[in-house]
Amino acid sequence: MDRGEIVVGVAGQPNVGKSTLFNVLTGRRVHVANWPGVTVEKHEGFRMYKGYRLRFIDLPGIYGFSATTLEEKIARRFILEEKPDVLLVLVDSINPERTMYLAVQALEMYTRVIIVFTKIDETHARGIHINYEALSHRLGVPVVAVSAATGQGIEELLNKIVEVAFSGGRREPLRIDYGELEPFILSVEQILVKHDSRIKYPIRWVAIRLLEGDRELEEYVKKELGEEVLAEILRTREEIRRIFHRSPEELFARKRFEYIERLLRGIVIRVHVGIARRERITRYFYHPLLGPLLSILILVIVFLIAFSINTGFPLNVILADLGYPDLAKAVEDYSLGGLIEAGFEALSNYLYSIMGESVTSSLLIDGIIGGVGAVAVFLPLIMIVAFFLAVLEDSGLSPRIAVSLHSLLTRIGVSGHAVFPMLLGLGCNVPAVMATRAVPDPRERIRLIMTIPFIPCQARLVVILAFASALSGLSGALLILYGYIGAFIAFALVNKALYWYDKRKKRVSEPELLLELPPIHRPIPRVVWWHVWDSTKHFLEKAGTIIFFLSIIIWFLTSYTPGLEYTSDPSQTIGAFLARLFAPLLYPVGLSGDAAWIIAFALIVGFIAKESVISALTITTGTDTARDALRLLGLNDIQIASITVFIMLYVPCMATLAVMYSESRSWKITLASIGIMMSIAYIGMLITYLIGLTL
Repeated sequence: MDRGEIVVGVAGQPNVGKSTLFNVLTGRRVHVANWPGVTVEKHEGFRMYKGYRLRFIDLPGIYGFSATTLEEKIARRFILEEKPDVLLVLVDSINPERTMYLAVQALEMYTRVIIVFTKIDETHARGIHINYEALSHRLGVPVVAVSAATGQGIEELLNKIVEVAFSGGRREPLRIDYGELEPFILSVEQILVKHDSRIKYPIRWVAIRLLEGDRELEEYVKKELGEEVLAEILRTREEIRRIFHRSPEELFARKRFEYIERLLRGIVIRVHVGIARRERITRYFYHPLLGPLLSILILVIVFLIAFSINTGFPLNVILADLGYPDLAKAVEDYSLGGLIEAGFEALSNYLYSIMGESVTSSLLIDGIIGGVGAVAVFLPLIMIVAFFLAVLEDSGLSPRIAVSLHSLLTRIGVSGHAVFPMLLGLGCNVPAVMATRAVPDPRERIRLIMTIPFIPCQARLVVILAFASALSGLSGALLILYGYIGAFIAFALVNKALYWYDKRKKRVSEPELLLELPPIHRPIPRVVWWHVWDSTKHFLEKAGTIIFFLSIIIWFLTSYTPGLEYTSDPSQTIGAFLARLFAPLLYPVGLSGDAAWIIAFALIVGFIAKESVISALTITTGTDTARDALRLLGLNDIQIASITVFIMLYVPCMATLAVMYSESRSWKITLASIGIMMSIAYIGMLITYLIGLTL
C-alpha cells in the first residue's frame, strides 16, 4: 500500500561517504537534473519502504551552512524553504570531532534531523569506540551508525526516517551556550522578536547568523524589516569585534567546536591499537576444524559461568552427582537468581502478614510484585551475558568467532552474524531478537526474528529442570539433553525451510559475512559498560513493562470466575474455563479429566512467562513443587517428557512476541512465527509420546 511520500534531505561534508550511502539508500535509482536557477546538479533517488515512497535529495557537499558558497546557499535554502520531512546529516565516525560541526549547525536551525555516522566498519580497527545511544540522548535526536560497505545499520536508518517524519523530531532547535556572546545574541533576539510575525526562520538562529555576518540574511532583514533594524543589529556585531578584538565568525566557530568537544567527551574513546603477539593466536580461528571447536569451547565456557552465577546450574548438578548435595543446594540457593527470588518471596510473605488475604493484597503481591519479580530474576543473567559478550566484542574475538562458525551456519541458511543473537537467546529471547539489528541482510534478519525464539532461554531451562526432577535416575538428565537438542534441530530446520522459500522467491543469495577484523586488544572497561547498560536497559524497557502489565491480566484471569466474582479456587476461574476448551488437544498424549485442563491451563499461563508454568501447576494442585504436582495429576514419564518438549518449543513469552513485532513491524510475520512454533511444538510433543511408547 502506498502511504504517501517522505522527502529526505541528505547533507554531509565532502569525503564522509555521502554519495556511497545515497546510492545504497536509493539502489542507484537516481534522477539527475539541475537546481533551479543554477548549473549545480541535483540528484534525486527513490525507494519504497513499508508502503512509503522515500524521496532522497542529495544536497551538495558542504562544510557548513554559512551560505558563503553557492553549494551552501543551495543546501540551506532547500532545508529552510522546502522543509524536508527528514534531514540526514552525515558524520564521519573516523573523524567525528571535525565532521560534527555541520551536524551541530543543522540542529541549530532545523528539528527533523537524524545524525548518521558513516564508515563504522572501519572504526574498531582504528581503536575508535563511540557510544551512539548516549550521543542521541544528549542531542535529543536519533543517531544511527551505518556502513554502506556492509549494509549494517541501513534497516535501522530507514525505520528512523519513517519514525521522525511522523514524530516531528526535536521540539525546538538545538541551543548552544555561547558564553560571553549570549548578551549580544539576546540583544539581537529582542530586536527581531518585535517583528517575529514577519520572520519565517528560528529567531535565535537568525540572530546568531546575523552576528556572524551572513550576507544573505542581512538582505532578508533589510527587505522585510527595514534598513534601521539592520543597522541596529550591525552595530551590535561591531561591538563584539571592538570588545574581543576578533571577528564574530571566528568567536562563534570556536564556541561551536568547544561545544562539540564537551558533547563528545566520554562518548568517543580512542585507544592505540597495534599488531601484538596475541595476533598469532587468532590464526587458529580460521582453521576449518580447530576454528569452530575453539569458538564453541569459548562460548560454552562463557555460558556455563553465566548460568552458574545466576542459577547455580549446571554446577549444582555436578556437585550433586559428585556426592555433595548440601553444597549443590547452597550453590543454587545463593546464586544471584536464587537470592533475588528469595528476596521477592520474603517481601511477598511480609506484605501478606501485614495486609492479610484480600483482593487488593492478591493484586499487589501475586499480580504486580510477582510480575516485577519474574523480570528481576533474569536481570543478573542479562547483565552477566552482556558483560562477557561485550568483552568478546571489544577485544576483537567476537568477529573471529563469527568467521569460524560461518561455514557451519550457512548450511542452515544463515551467516556468522547469527552467532550472537543465538547465544543471547540462551539467556533471554528478548535481547536476542533485538540483537538481530546487527545482521545486515534484511531477509536473514527476518528469518532470525522468526526462529530465535526456538533457542531455549533460561526461563525454559527452569521449567525443564523442574519437570526433569519428576523423572527417576538418569531419565531427568536425558530429558534435558533431549529438549535442548530438539530445540536446536527445530531452529535449524525452520531456518533452512525459510531460506529455501526465500530462495525460490528469488529474494536472497548465499549467506554472506561482512565484518571488520580488528586487532586483538585489551577490552576497554567504559566501552564494555556501554554494551552492558544498553542490553540491560532494553531488557527492562521491553520485557519489564510488558510482563508487568500482562502479569496483572493473568492475575485477573486466575482470580475471577466467568461471572466476574473473585475466587481463591483456580478451577472456577476464567483461566480454567479457557483451559478446558483446549484440553482435548492433550488427549492424544493420554491426558484427560483434571490433568488435561490443569496442564492446558499451565501452558496458557506460559504464554505470559515460561516460569509461570510451575506456579500455575502448584497453585491449581495445591502442592509445593512441580514434581509433586505432576505426580498428583498422575502423569507418567512419557507424558512428562512429551509436555516438556512442547514447553521447550512453543511460544517463549509475551515479552518476546512483543519485541518480535516491534523489530519486524509486521503482524503477519509475528503471527506466522506463532503458527510455526505452535505447530512444531505440537508435532514434537506427539513424536516424543510415540517414541516413548515404542521404547
